[in-house]
Amino acid sequence: MNPTTIIRLRRPAIVSLGDRDWLPDPHLRDEAERRWAAMRSANRRLYDGKMIQVAGVHRNGAGGAVIQGFPCAFRWYAVQSEADETGPSHDCMCRPLGVKGVTRCGERVLLGRRAQWTTWQAGWWELAPSGGVEPGNSPEQALAAEYAEEIGRVLSSTPRAEAVMFDPNTRTWEVVLTVEMPTDDIGFNTGEYEAFRWVRPSEIPDDTTPIARRILDQLG
Repeated sequence: MNPTTIIRLRRPAIVSLGDRDWLPDPHLRDEAERRWAAMRSANRRLYDGKMIQVAGVHRNGAGGAVIQGFPCAFRWYAVQSEADETGPSHDCMCRPLGVKGVTRCGERVLLGRRAQWTTWQAGWWELAPSGGVEPGNSPEQALAAEYAEEIGRVLSSTPRAEAVMFDPNTRTWEVVLTVEMPTDDIGFNTGEYEAFRWVRPSEIPDDTTPIARRILDQLG
């Protein structure tokens, strides 16, 4: 599937998971392991959990999508970087599956400012909550877990499937889900966000992630 394509959903996306772990090509692994060791030494909060490496995305009938993937270690994703003053680029070709929650309360949406210790887009405002999808979980289950962990709320309704799209900035495939909240009350988070803001889509801050802007433009 073309990474610029957006699949609009009218029913939940299906995740089809292979039974073997995905690994980068052998010639990329030594440098990846070296980078991961350096990152862990600098930031002990990093955890090499499981993600889903996306192998393919395609439409499935009227309003559906199938996402094919394999279990994958987080470190293969975390070590990827563009070339900058600190060194050359490194790309393991890891393209994991994530979930973006469009949390609405009336005409406003919830944004969270990413903590400075996070690996991608630290300090930027994003749709909150957002996170990775672990093997064995559906995107809806992953989002429910993010709500409980990051904003201290238990979902009382099933999230509405909206779209599947690729984020070229973070190199992730994202399932977009909408949740309607009856109130704007949120709990204390675990530290992945430094702050929260309820805003109208037309009033989002300048330092909002490009994918959040793209999602809100698509959903209106």
